[in-house]
Amino acid sequence: MKLSDFSVDRPIAITMFVLLVVLIGAVGFTELGVQLMPELELPFVVVQTQYNGATPEEVEDSVTKTLEETVATVEGLDTISSTSRENMSTIFLEFNWDIDVDNAKADVRDKIDMVKDALPDGADEPVIMQFDPANRPVVKIALSGPNLTYLKDLAEDKFQTQLETISGVASVDMKGELSREIQIRVKQEKMNAYGLTFNDISSGIKSSNLDMSVGEINDGVKELTVKGKGEFDSVEEIRNIQLITANGRQINLSDVAVVRDTHSEIAQYSYLNGKRSITLGVKKQNDANTVEVADAVKKRVEELKQNVPGNIDVKVISDSSEFIKDSIASVQQNFMTGGILAVIILFLFLRNVRTTVVISTAIPTSVIATLGMMYFGDLSLNNLTLGGLSLGIGMLLDNSVVVLENIYRHHHEGLGRIQAAKEGAAEVGMAIFASTMTTVIVFLPMIFVDGIAGEIFTPMSKTIAFSLLASLLVALTFIPMLSSKLLRVEIDEEKNKQGKVTKTYKSILCWCLNRRYLIAGSLIVILVLFGFGLIKGYIPLQTEFFPKSDRGKVNVYFELAQGTQLDKTNQFVMNAKDNINEIPEIKDISSEVGSNNNSYEGEIEVDLVDLAKRERGVTKVAEVIRTKLNDLAGAKINVVPQTSMMGRQGKGGGAITINVKGLDLDTLLNLANEIETKVENTEGTRNIAITPKASKPELEIIPRENLAKEMGITKQQLFSTIDTAVDGSDVSKYKEDGEEYDIRLKLFDEESNSINQLLNIKINSPQGGVVPLSQIADMRYATGPNAIEREEQERKFTIGTDTYQRSLGAVLEDIKTKLGKMDLPEGYSINYKGDAGDMRESFQELGQAMIMAIVLVYMVMAAQFESLVHPFVIMFTVPISLIGAITALVVTGIPLSINGFIGIIMLVGIVVNNGIVLVDYINTRREFEDREEAILNAGPIRLRPVLMTASTTMLAMVPLALGIGAGAEMQQAMAIVVIGGLLLATFLTLVIVPVIYDIMEDLSAVVSGFFRKLLHGEEPQQPSNNESI
Repeated sequence: MKLSDFSVDRPIAITMFVLLVVLIGAVGFTELGVQLMPELELPFVVVQTQYNGATPEEVEDSVTKTLEETVATVEGLDTISSTSRENMSTIFLEFNWDIDVDNAKADVRDKIDMVKDALPDGADEPVIMQFDPANRPVVKIALSGPNLTYLKDLAEDKFQTQLETISGVASVDMKGELSREIQIRVKQEKMNAYGLTFNDISSGIKSSNLDMSVGEINDGVKELTVKGKGEFDSVEEIRNIQLITANGRQINLSDVAVVRDTHSEIAQYSYLNGKRSITLGVKKQNDANTVEVADAVKKRVEELKQNVPGNIDVKVISDSSEFIKDSIASVQQNFMTGGILAVIILFLFLRNVRTTVVISTAIPTSVIATLGMMYFGDLSLNNLTLGGLSLGIGMLLDNSVVVLENIYRHHHEGLGRIQAAKEGAAEVGMAIFASTMTTVIVFLPMIFVDGIAGEIFTPMSKTIAFSLLASLLVALTFIPMLSSKLLRVEIDEEKNKQGKVTKTYKSILCWCLNRRYLIAGSLIVILVLFGFGLIKGYIPLQTEFFPKSDRGKVNVYFELAQGTQLDKTNQFVMNAKDNINEIPEIKDISSEVGSNNNSYEGEIEVDLVDLAKRERGVTKVAEVIRTKLNDLAGAKINVVPQTSMMGRQGKGGGAITINVKGLDLDTLLNLANEIETKVENTEGTRNIAITPKASKPELEIIPRENLAKEMGITKQQLFSTIDTAVDGSDVSKYKEDGEEYDIRLKLFDEESNSINQLLNIKINSPQGGVVPLSQIADMRYATGPNAIEREEQERKFTIGTDTYQRSLGAVLEDIKTKLGKMDLPEGYSINYKGDAGDMRESFQELGQAMIMAIVLVYMVMAAQFESLVHPFVIMFTVPISLIGAITALVVTGIPLSINGFIGIIMLVGIVVNNGIVLVDYINTRREFEDREEAILNAGPIRLRPVLMTASTTMLAMVPLALGIGAGAEMQQAMAIVVIGGLLLATFLTLVIVPVIYDIMEDLSAVVSGFFRKLLHGEEPQQPSNNESI
């Protein structure tokens, strides 16, 4: 029994089946997670090795190179890069996207275990972890008030501990806090006068601050543990610690040092709208849902605020879930608007409410069924999956339109409603099955697309495929059943069927068929000229990696001269903040000084009011900020509008990164500076930066090894003493009310900053007495690299730039042209990474996917028509659609991104659908009509369903093409590509497909006649109007 027959004969069964699907879909919808983008497991592994006291060169030679050589042989490794800086080696490993990251980490661990004993003695064991550059706080909370020490205790004891207990929270980081600290600032002159050293003072403090168990006694009744209680009870007790001088005299610690109960040295400032604050950054676990975690955090914050004193202000200053919610709401609104537009255009064609209602049931039924399949397919509701549904909402009607139109025609020709429903659905069943398969099958190559494009768009591809399969099932079951019950033929409607539009089309078609070779030749010339213009750049098509979206934030990064004191950096950032205060779009300004533990770095994060409440977009506001900061001299300033949907945007300069690789650091730096100049002079560049930073001034301490050895003083002892004097060291703990506070030993700042004072530091000699540093070490000024970066085991410098008011592809081509003229020394090379590198790789992968999609579409049609020629006829619509798609992008000024490329692949499967239905009906009519008559009759009869399906598909995508709403840019390029391609292809399909069909039939007859003569000696026969292969 045919499916359509079963549907019509068993209406109750079909209704129950549809209700079951709706029920499953509704339940599945409530269980779907909500995200901004599909969850990605980035194949990045990082290996970090601490090597205290080592310079970048020593780290590179002793640690980084050894580990690089070892892990380079791990299976599946794509790229290896590293950074060697003071005290730390960091190696980044990027694996192929099909690799299991946990297995990769285990393989890396096995390799490192083989060589870790070869690392220098001072190096810690390497730490291996998965690296995610998008792992940023999902929520930031700022606490501001008059007392920072109290704020720190409140933030730590109440907020941080409570927030860390929330399900899905990975960690809560604190910035801007001041911790209580007992500082012991030594007066070097007095310490030397008494013959004491830092080691003497440290030992004295430790030995005076002891609680320990000293045994047990039995008093005849019970056993008692004996404890010695010697821990400090007060800060005054610390001041009165007894020290033994070199001549055996007892003195108090206060005789050689000042003891203060204060806070730790300020290493970082944090502000909210100009007021000192403490910031808590809440990070989620990798598998946790951002919206759920953020909602739980905000709820807990509101609960905790109830017990906070009135002079403390607690505010959520950043919430990434808000953009996710706005983005999802925007897509949902576009989805609803598109659906309504599709139904309206449907009614305008049908002029019948009952018929429109029958077809319109395909939308909610197919959508709910799709949601159920998404649940079982382990997908989430995100910008792309919902965008896929929105892109496909018009196509959900296509199959139902074709089926209902055919049922309607059969009913009008005299069949009863039931018989018309059965025969009408069955007649076009294979055609709509083939057209659905051609659309679905174009997404099959996405399985083979490597990299970020495949990871991101596979869920969207599945969603569209699910929705189209659901619409096919609805068209072949639910629509015939409803038609058999509700369909009516209205005389007035039928009178208009052969109206002016149809007659005009038939006249045009007849004219073109009589000049078919001229039409086909003209088409080929147009295709060749368009392709030539595109390749040569005469057609100004812009390209970019990923669409930019307005996320409502601007980050400003400051870098002053290396070595700038924290207070001076703080003043500079505060001045910058004052300069931008009055910009009307700004809601909040949070500032951080001392970023990345560097006193010369600072950052301002500008939170803008909602997009609907401001006239200027985030990029324009960023330019206003840049203009207002231009007058500030003395710092490198990067103004970065947050436009990345992937959450991987850093300090800027990531759009195009140029790596120059070689051996000598000085040569590399010179080349990097030359490249930077060329990039700066390229139109459309912003936020240009070189990494690693230029060499910094250093004061080197070089031990006189023979003298030190004679006195029994080791390098470790020497460097440790200097570290205590200059930076300070925690020598013990002070306990009070159940809390522990560091006791930190250090020289006074004015002494630790004096070279003469450093040379006069005394060090204990195991042979007795003390030795001044000047006797066993020399000091000299030098310069050394901040860090040494490597890629594929070669040293490198990186020059990065963002783009502004020009597409990524255009800027990249200009830069390549300029750098191509450079004369690089032998052994030095340049390559391109960042978004530019990702775009190149993704376009290559998607180009291959498109070619595979074209082949698959051809194969499906060949199987449908049992012909090698008819699919070729229909495939002519593909290059036509590409002209429309690219023209639409050029006219609208929207760059071709990987999203737009996905739209082109979709287009391959969509534009052939009308051709399939048209050619299928021509073949059906040729069973009782000659070829020319069948073509001329089939075209006008299929005109209305062709225009209806194309119109509903395009109109449903208009809201997406307008790009209105948060995150709407993600679907904009896809929608514009499909609309442009389908618009041109639809009108030309109605003419070109019949013309090419007619030509190919002529050629088929000639070829068949040639082979008959060649094989059987028969004379070629005149082409038959019904002959085909």
